[in-house]
Amino acid sequence: MPSQLMVDMNRCTGCRICELACSAKHEGKFQPSLARLKIVRYDDLGLDIPNVCGPCETAPCVDICPVYAMRRDPISKMTFIDEDKCILCKSCVGACVNGVILLDTVRMRIIKCDHCGGDPECAKACPTGAISYQPVTSLSSVDRHGKILTYLKEIDRTEKTQEMSGAE
Repeated sequence: MPSQLMVDMNRCTGCRICELACSAKHEGKFQPSLARLKIVRYDDLGLDIPNVCGPCETAPCVDICPVYAMRRDPISKMTFIDEDKCILCKSCVGACVNGVILLDTVRMRIIKCDHCGGDPECAKACPTGAISYQPVTSLSSVDRHGKILTYLKEIDRTEKTQEMSGAE
């Protein structure tokens, strides 16, 4: 059964150890800018959310690639890049909804998560278990951004309630 990276945003502390582990594994150096995942910090909300490469519903990076270098596994729904075919047009970089497909300007190549061949360093290194690698289930394929949208709506509702009670 195929597996995917799963995120529990309530557990992320923003330590960025996952980014360090990823860049060390793939690049041999601790350089978060070369990590295949990104921690996005929402200071106003007090949240840190790991953005990882997961099976997107539509995989726009695959659809936009003009030379079919970006492909999607039909079983796991994970995307991968064939570096031999890639022409560095950067279309996939702009199309990635999670912002985790990057252009390495030093080595001039596209970099993206490959789940470390089924043993992802980010999940192993995460001290809080915010990132895990689990078999794909109907529950794990739920929209990862749904929780944050619900959370943001609740914050908005709470702020409006506070404004109304303060205005009286």
